[in-house]
Amino acid sequence: MKAKIALLLFAITILLLTAACTPDDIPDNTESAKSAQVIPTDIGEGSISFIFEIKNDKEDITVWKVHTNETTVGAALVSVGLIEGTTSDMGLMVEYVDGLRADFMEDNAWWAFYINGEMAMAGVDSTEIEEGTLYAFIFTPA
Repeated sequence: MKAKIALLLFAITILLLTAACTPDDIPDNTESAKSAQVIPTDIGEGSISFIFEIKNDKEDITVWKVHTNETTVGAALVSVGLIEGTTSDMGLMVEYVDGLRADFMEDNAWWAFYINGEMAMAGVDSTEIEEGTLYAFIFTPA
């Protein structure tokens, strides 16, 4: 009898833990994050927040919930240390995302910037933050 009660309590605990891991903060357009049941890691401080996804060179996905008072995605990601790059007249050329370099001239790869699952038509530093929008960088070999 005690074994059955212990087993029942164990099963209830597993169900509660599984329910607690549902990523409700992730917008519906983040299929990769939802399918992997990834809970975003909070980073930064501020009254504005957005979900930022990174797909690295091994196709591993990391999801962040970025909190900021910045107005552009680029400024927010630079301020929390998630991206680095070189600024020119054309804007910010992102070379590092979460510490991983993708330099086309040296690595034969680059960081592709996506908004809601589609390749962005503007640079990250000129993209205004819209809450509820998924932003992503994907390591892209040439």
